[in-house]
Formats: sequence, C-alpha cells, structure tokens
Amino acid sequence: MRAWPRHPGTLIVAIVLATLVWYSKALERRERISERQLDSAVTFVNVSPDMAITSEVPRSLTLRVRGPLTRLRALDASQTGVVLDLRSVGEGEQEIAVDAHDVVVPSGFEVLAVSPSRIPLRLERIVRRRLPVRPPVSGAPAEGLVVGRVLTEPATVLVSGPRLLLDSVPALTTDPVAVDGAKGTVEAIATVRTPHPLVRILEPLTVRVAVVVLPAPEPGDRER
Repeated sequence: MRAWPRHPGTLIVAIVLATLVWYSKALERRERISERQLDSAVTFVNVSPDMAITSEVPRSLTLRVRGPLTRLRALDASQTGVVLDLRSVGEGEQEIAVDAHDVVVPSGFEVLAVSPSRIPLRLERIVRRRLPVRPPVSGAPAEGLVVGRVLTEPATVLVSGPRLLLDSVPALTTDPVAVDGAKGTVEAIATVRTPHPLVRILEPLTVRVAVVVLPAPEPGDRER
C-alpha cells in the first residue's frame, strides 16, 4: 500500500510555488522584447597606487539594453554600471575601449551597445617634491608704514601629486596673514593650502609666517 507524505500541506505549497514560478517565466518568455537607452555610472578599478587620473572623465555612459518590456521599464540606472579595469594602463595619454563585457546589468538583460565606445584618459605618475611657500597678505599696516619682506619657516613644504601637475605649480599659498593697522612685524601660524585636489600636503601642514612692516620710503628715496 502506498504511503502518503507526512506533511501533505508542505507538498501542496511547493507544487503551487513551482507552478507560479513556471507560469511567470512562461509569461516573461512570451512578453514583447524591447530596447531602451539609459545612462550608467563609470567606475575605474585597479588603478596603480603610484598613478592618478588627471583628465576629465565622463560621469556616465549611455547604454542600449534589450529585455522584456515590463522589466525594462522598471530597470533603474543604479542597477547598472560600467567597470573599466586599468591594471595594465601606463602613464600618458590613453584611449580606453569600452564594450558590453564591461557593463554590469541584472540577469535577463542584454547590453547591445555602449556610447561612447572609447574614453580618452590621461594618467600621471605620483611623485614627491618640495615647493616654496608664498603666503598672501591682507589689509594694510598703520599710516606711514608698508609691507616689506614676507618670511616663512620652513621656506618649503613637501607635497605629493601627479608629476605634470606639480610641474605647473610654482609655489604654495597659505591662509592670508592680516596686517590691518600693524605697527611692526606681524607673526602668525598659517595653514598651507593645496592648489589642486590631487596634490597632498605631506609636511609640514602649517608654517610660521613673519610679515615685516617698514616705514614708507620718503619721496626723495623713491626718486633715487
């Protein structure tokens, strides 16, 4: 005599669920296949720690995606992504190819095209360098006096950043040192400011500034 399952209710629920899954898949297969365009964010991975991207990069690329109409309408850009591997990319100007294999989309969708298909990119090697510090001065000293030399201690600061970018930076600045109404040398501790987000101030982060205030030259001194 054939035995009944110990838990017939569980068996019935399993059969119903399996039927619903089969039915939904069948509907999906019969649903009209459509195409849609959407923008997807770009992520660069495996950038060498001693390199930096210094060119402008697109915030997103345009995808052409194919899939069932209902799911395609519900597809959000946050569910997709373009991941570009820069493991073997060296210093200099490059053109990075982008194809469907670089795109992440949920299962059930097909990526037909990515636009643009190539991204111009510039990578520079990260180097360390010492740059002079030139603090700005704000305000004017007391009547009859003028600002003379501006001294810093130390005179240079160690920074790191992309090689070509640092070549274009002649000096670093600090927070302005105010000399309003000063009657003698003004001393201050000023924070060194980076000239670019990719340039890091390593040491020191602050410098001692001395703004020398001198008597204004007499008219006859100027002529001589």
